[in-house]
Amino acid sequence: MINMKKNGFTLVEIIIGMAIGAVIMLAVYASMNMAQKSSASVGRKVATQQDARAVLDLMATEIRMASYNPTGQVKASTIPTGSCSSIGWPSPLVPANKGILVADPYRILIAMDITVDSGGNPVIPASIGDSASEYIEYSYVGGTTKTIFRNIGGIAGCSGDTAILGGAGSATMVGNGTATPVFQYFDDTDAVTTSIPAIRRIRITIVAETENKDSLTNQVKTMTYTTDVLVKNHVLSHIW
Repeated sequence: MINMKKNGFTLVEIIIGMAIGAVIMLAVYASMNMAQKSSASVGRKVATQQDARAVLDLMATEIRMASYNPTGQVKASTIPTGSCSSIGWPSPLVPANKGILVADPYRILIAMDITVDSGGNPVIPASIGDSASEYIEYSYVGGTTKTIFRNIGGIAGCSGDTAILGGAGSATMVGNGTATPVFQYFDDTDAVTTSIPAIRRIRITIVAETENKDSLTNQVKTMTYTTDVLVKNHVLSHIW
């Protein structure tokens, strides 16, 4: 009699093999999904870092120009207010404040005169026109807005409040609260001051937040950036 027995897998063995394969596939998928989420998280963090640093550099550069007047007449001059209605002009205007018109924890308004250089040569073509002073205002609105605004003014009016960091659709929001003001002001002894003529150094702090929660931690990533600005022109305007 011929033996017709054939070797093969039993049903139990097939089921066990399929289960092992499924576990391996799930592990591979979970690993790839985790890597993808991690990559997206890093990407959002990098974008927020770049946005915050760029704005911090811009603010520091422009605020450093407060009271700038290369002809050396800042001490004797009165910085006038402009005609821009969207800028929050101080009332009354204090001439002794020179080119720092407003110095609040969440708003600063500076003025400068870039009509001529130190040699008396015009730096703004006559065809464009010039203003007695040029103005830059930075302000922060918290709450659900979480945005830093910039407004510039001169002879042609003003730009109006322009969001430079934060706002709807932005990858970066600004999360400064009462414990972390955007602007802090220090005198020549490094003490905090509220007297504008006494200001020698301005600290700018931006608490940057990713717009969306991190997919790994389900939390918004927060990064704090700080820089100090020595307002040399403002200092000189009070000692000349």
